[in-house]
Amino acid sequence: MKQINLYKRNYPVGMRITGLLLLLSAVIFSCSEIPIGQTPTDKTPPSSLSNVRITPTNGGAYITYSLPKEDDISYVKCEFTYAGIARTVRSSIYKNHMEVEGIGEPEEIELRLYVVDHSENLSEAYVEKFVPLDPPMKAILNSFRIEPTYGGAVVTWENPAKAMVGISFLAANDYGELELIDMVFSSLPTDFKKLRPFDTSKRLFALSITDKYENVSDTFKTEIEPFYEVMLDKSKFSSPALAGDNVSVNDNRPIEKIWDGVLDDPDKYHGWHTDAAAGYTIPQHFTIDLGVMAQLTHITIFERGEIYPFAQHNLRLFDIWGTDELAFPRDNAEYFDTNEWKKDWTLLATCEVVKPSGSPPGTNTPEDMAAHNAGFDFDFRQDVPKMRYIRFEVHDTWAHTPAMHMAELSVYGDDR
Repeated sequence: MKQINLYKRNYPVGMRITGLLLLLSAVIFSCSEIPIGQTPTDKTPPSSLSNVRITPTNGGAYITYSLPKEDDISYVKCEFTYAGIARTVRSSIYKNHMEVEGIGEPEEIELRLYVVDHSENLSEAYVEKFVPLDPPMKAILNSFRIEPTYGGAVVTWENPAKAMVGISFLAANDYGELELIDMVFSSLPTDFKKLRPFDTSKRLFALSITDKYENVSDTFKTEIEPFYEVMLDKSKFSSPALAGDNVSVNDNRPIEKIWDGVLDDPDKYHGWHTDAAAGYTIPQHFTIDLGVMAQLTHITIFERGEIYPFAQHNLRLFDIWGTDELAFPRDNAEYFDTNEWKKDWTLLATCEVVKPSGSPPGTNTPEDMAAHNAGFDFDFRQDVPKMRYIRFEVHDTWAHTPAMHMAELSVYGDDR
């Protein structure tokens, strides 16, 4: 429609005013059916809920009900008090249930349920008391097991409700005082944590749980005598470069980078990186001469970081083999390029790097990053003699590539 500007043409002032009044009248008339201002309120409360059923759950309740058959309903509200704090839970009218959570003890709780209308009028309260089941963190606390391991203790637990909790790990210092040594967040149904490094003296270990509602559990305590181990001297490590090993190098980052004691460089990625175009196939191999005979106990591997946690050429599935001597010449391709070499080596560990969240590469949760930053521990078999050489057989990387990279590794054992 063509627009008319009453000021553009040279109309008399009176005609301009009359025209504006006519336009304003038309606008008011055309909008007369559109409500203006807030929805009118009333003071009439809605009807109450019916058929209410409260089923206790771990640390809360699952509540079902029937809504009144009225149009003027906005939501359902539940009020209760726990630990001296008033709490409120709301549920949409498009559901016939709600959940109460965050109760840290199985004590009697009084629930007050209301229907709320568009005018914020409350129905008559439905009041009922119930006792929740044990909270999720109590099941975790009761499942804790702390056992001695090489250089420290290993803690295992179960979390049947898969509740996200924070677990504080403490250990006694040389003065017998408990100190916080680590904290993890986990929602896995089963999980574990290794606490290292400690000497072989008897030591008090303790732990406690905090849930997302800031409930804190009792403290679990026990005394443990760790088994002896030391981190092997990395200055003695070298690469024997056996036939079949992936000895390619990308951008001047040789394998020696993974035992130089440097995890990262602020200016550039610091670790080891092979060449994806070098023509190697899966499984890939690399070998380390530890420079000393030792009863090996465990190994810690640190992935390449930056934007690559649980991604690209970081190791995901691999075996670690060991031997006390090289039975054949290092360049014996017929021996090392087939499985003949395994007849003279011992399988020490079958390893998988597990991403806690299970999310696809490129998406990392705080739980994932905590695991990445801590490094990945793998225990070695203890029913074998001392070893000097370890050989990796890599079956898969996160990007399924014929290349590998790593930031650092540390090998532990008894070299006495």
